Amino acid sequence: MSDHISLVATFANRNVAEDTVRKLRKSGLDNAQLSIVSKDRERFAQDVEGAIVVGRLDELEDKQAGCIPPDNLVNYEAELSAGRVLAVVHGSPEDIAQAKSIIDLHHPESWNGKVGCSVYYGCYD
Repeated sequence: MSDHISLVATFANRNVAEDTVRKLRKSGLDNAQLSIVSKDRERFAQDVEGAIVVGRLDELEDKQAGCIPPDNLVNYEAELSAGRVLAVVHGSPEDIAQAKSIIDLHHPESWNGKVGCSVYYGCYD
């Protein structure tokens, strides 16, 4: 187990997801720490230049996906099928705390209008 953890945020609104990703990058997170999972990845990749954008969770790097409990992957796949966007941030506890504060501050919408953000420990990098 490492000192790294991952955060997964669920966005019901694509524009809010894009804006939040830009804010995360401006805060100092580098592209290697941040991935976007979206069924509309081609369009998303154009709109958020430089971000790592994948279309499925199984395309995430092991260091990011390795933190997410397998039981939760099914729920995130359902979110993707419903057209939602996921942001996955991987890094130190300080990086994750910073990312979570940015996400909380900008109140991204999840399926129920609340911030959809979970933090996972236990990575294998």
